[in-house]
Amino acid sequence: MLRKIIFAAAFVFLACTGSAVSGGATNLVVDSQFVSDKLGKPGWIILDARMAEEYKDGHIPTAVNLGDIAAKVLRDPTHRAYTVVPAIEKKLGDAGIGDDKHVIVYGNAADSYYNAVNFWILEFLGCNSSQLSCTAHYFDGGIEQWESYGGKLEVQDSMLPKTQFKAKVVSSRLATSEEVLRVVKGQAKAVLIDARTDAEFHGSDIRALRGGHIPGAVNIKVQKNYDEKDYKMLPVLELKTLYKDIPIKERVIAYCQTGTRAAYTYLVLRQLGYENVSNYDDSWMVYGSNVNYPAEDEQWFNFIEVNQTAKEVKVLKKELDELRQK
Repeated sequence: MLRKIIFAAAFVFLACTGSAVSGGATNLVVDSQFVSDKLGKPGWIILDARMAEEYKDGHIPTAVNLGDIAAKVLRDPTHRAYTVVPAIEKKLGDAGIGDDKHVIVYGNAADSYYNAVNFWILEFLGCNSSQLSCTAHYFDGGIEQWESYGGKLEVQDSMLPKTQFKAKVVSSRLATSEEVLRVVKGQAKAVLIDARTDAEFHGSDIRALRGGHIPGAVNIKVQKNYDEKDYKMLPVLELKTLYKDIPIKERVIAYCQTGTRAAYTYLVLRQLGYENVSNYDDSWMVYGSNVNYPAEDEQWFNFIEVNQTAKEVKVLKKELDELRQK
């Protein structure tokens, strides 16, 4: 009887703290104490995901930087990662991040979406899986949280010896347009979560050829996942309530405009223990611009109105320039 009580108590503790996450790793989302405990330990690498200028102004000791915003370096110009896997492998290897390392990603707290992109990319490449021994972790609260904790900063660059990162891509962590279309047509099963704003979801904020959303998608905007004052992720119990209608055993596909905000939703779901979750890297940028893909709340981009506005702005600018010359 006593053993049952102890087991039950342990289960409740892990469920409430979110420290036990299936899928090959624990502590996916970590705090300052966790980071402090890993500084200087063999096999552990801190990845500063910020701009090089910010990194040089002060960073967590031993942290490495990729020379620019990591979410930009590790994706192609259209904000997609799956198209440039070999380039990502080289970037990571050149920075000293091998496929046998344990990586903690952090950046500015307000850049939580971009920081989460790097976490998702590392998982897509095989970290936190049975395919590779590397693990990926997300430092919640970023550099601001580290400073509040009393953590020291250093300004000298941290350079690690070049190594090799050979990805073992976990294809289930990426949703393709082809898979999403099969889901829409009823040929495959998955829960679609739209991480965009209400206006984007309902088509009034158009950021592709047309506005609207993927048929059947559930709109849980990404801002609901964190405290907008300090960008820290909400407690696990609150997040479980937010996603209570999303079955944990189902295939889940998160999407937004470019797969950036959706990467944060992906991170949250992984922290909650969802294993079969993916980021739709193409997202609405691609889906919404393909007129052959079904959409709900469909509204079209008004090129005539935009062109007319552009002409009016041009005329106003000319008049303003003439006034300045008088």
